Amino acid sequence: MKYTIREKRREDSKDIVHVVTVSWNETYKGIVPANVLAEMYNNEDERLEREYKKYDDESIHQFVLEVDDKVVGFINIGKSKEEEYPDIGQIYALYIINEYHGYGFGRKLFELGMNELKKLGYNSVIIGCLVGNPTNEFYKYMGGTLARTKIFKRLNLPENIYYYDNI
Repeated sequence: MKYTIREKRREDSKDIVHVVTVSWNETYKGIVPANVLAEMYNNEDERLEREYKKYDDESIHQFVLEVDDKVVGFINIGKSKEEEYPDIGQIYALYIINEYHGYGFGRKLFELGMNELKKLGYNSVIIGCLVGNPTNEFYKYMGGTLARTKIFKRLNLPENIYYYDNI
């Protein structure tokens, strides 16, 4: 299995939108309402258009995982968007299609994200994970401390916030 992790290019947008759709449908079945998950397949074109428009070569902090020349995962990082945690880094998203779990790719993406956030000047990082998502265990294993549980407003579901200090 040949893999590469590289910076996102604009032409990766369609693959990234599809990875989000597949990952959410695999991971959040029974957690997120079924109609929300099903709708993700129907609105991929609309989400692709938004993803394509917001792409910016100068401020891109997103990396894709390609396995055998196919985008199967990604990580997206930057400044925290959580008002309770200003001036620290955040991993906004880390997704890998289930078929590619268990090969260490999540760890590789996570470590790359942390290294990039450190290069951007952050010493502390947060990441959110919906309650019930098995990835909560991964974030704890990677050294995260459960800082709080809040409501993920878009879906009105509980989300754990993990905190990493001195990265």
